[in-house]
Amino acid sequence: MTSAQIRQSFLDFFREKRHTIVPSSSLLPDAPNLLFTNAGMNQFVPIFLGQQKPTWNPPRVADTQKCIRAGGKHNDLEDVGLDTYHHTFFEMLGNWSFGDYFKKEAIEWAWELLVERWKFPAQRLYATVYKPGPGEPSEFDQEAYEHWARLFRDADLDPKIHVLSSGKADNFWMMGDTGPCGPCSEVHVDLTLDGDTRGALVNKNDPRCIEIWNLVFIQFNANPDGAFAPLPQRHVDTGMGFERVTAIIQGTKNLSDFSGTISNYETDVFRPIFDEIEKLSGKEYTSTLPKGGVAHETEQEKIDIAFRVVADHIRALSFAIADGIIPSNEGRGYVSRRILRRAVRYGRTLGFHEPFFFKLVDVLAKTMGDVFPEVCKKQKSIKETIRREEESFNKTLDEGLTIFDRAMQFDSAMTKAGVPRQISGEIAFKLYDTYGFPLDLTELMARERGLTVDIAGFEKLMEQQRVRARKAQKKEEISVEEA
Repeated sequence: MTSAQIRQSFLDFFREKRHTIVPSSSLLPDAPNLLFTNAGMNQFVPIFLGQQKPTWNPPRVADTQKCIRAGGKHNDLEDVGLDTYHHTFFEMLGNWSFGDYFKKEAIEWAWELLVERWKFPAQRLYATVYKPGPGEPSEFDQEAYEHWARLFRDADLDPKIHVLSSGKADNFWMMGDTGPCGPCSEVHVDLTLDGDTRGALVNKNDPRCIEIWNLVFIQFNANPDGAFAPLPQRHVDTGMGFERVTAIIQGTKNLSDFSGTISNYETDVFRPIFDEIEKLSGKEYTSTLPKGGVAHETEQEKIDIAFRVVADHIRALSFAIADGIIPSNEGRGYVSRRILRRAVRYGRTLGFHEPFFFKLVDVLAKTMGDVFPEVCKKQKSIKETIRREEESFNKTLDEGLTIFDRAMQFDSAMTKAGVPRQISGEIAFKLYDTYGFPLDLTELMARERGLTVDIAGFEKLMEQQRVRARKAQKKEEISVEEA
């Protein structure tokens, strides 16, 4: 199946189950405490809180939601490029019930889609259910357990092996310290060659067994006094990583061959972008992953990391700009700018010294414009915005890299004298203040050379700058009043 077919198959399946298919909400969230929309449920929070009534009949919906996780509590930026599955931008497939169906239907439909429609081998699947640890809320989710156990038994599989339990960290979802919450069930897939690990790799942070779907059962309200009260209406909120499920289906030749490496980047989601980067750079993507740690990469590993970073970041930037999140020096605009500058710097690894990043917008619009028409509608302004940002950073990037290299030479001499290997706060601040290097970019370059950055020294200089700015502003206000 192509990625487009997988996405459509998910939506068609839930349309058959009388779900209204709703459009993705903007990446610019309504919630003031969120930098970006980072989960499918964000747009439905007012319904969960009882502030709005669902308008659909029956009250159940499904969608594919644009998400960015690159700042705040959920931040995957630093990991992008180093492995097969981290992204700043991704799609979350989901289905919701607002006071309508509950655990039985949610679990049975998840099984029906995965096993009967998509043909996932049932023996490779594991479900987790909530079992509270000491001091954790509520009780064992017997209801969810029984539904999963029946499905596995009907497939001649032992529920004692295929239905596992876990505590609050993995299997209890909370919107915040207070508010709607409840137990969840995750579906994990064993990707080992023989698929016979008997659940030993579930929730072990092992890429050979990954979670693909989380079914959240919102049935309690967490009160300020720490008590958990049943909600008058119970809801279902599920999320499936689109790039992840596409990687599994395509990376196993439609679930028939588990001998290869399964990577989100080895899919038709990313291949058209890689093709364009190869054409522009003259370099080839060969799928290598860093083996010896970040400071010991081969030249080809560096090139492949750069391919993954650039391909990921053009998706994040294009969709953010399409939704009105323009690179700037404040808040989410600064996160966008950091992502863009990170991509431009990785472009140097691919031999780009002139603006190139904006040239990737066209291939993205072509491959994703059918599902997200805003990318086509805003295509020209996205390209212009990215080009303008690229040109601006290119002017200072090479000078900043020279400053960094000089600091490296000085550091090398200091290391011989027994001084710890570290980029000083002064250098990090100068790169930030004069050359526009976000701190995480300096940290990245330091890490590539086996160094750290004096963060405390940097923060101290930043605070001194903020104090000076406040004094200058106060002085300006006084002079305006006097005038």
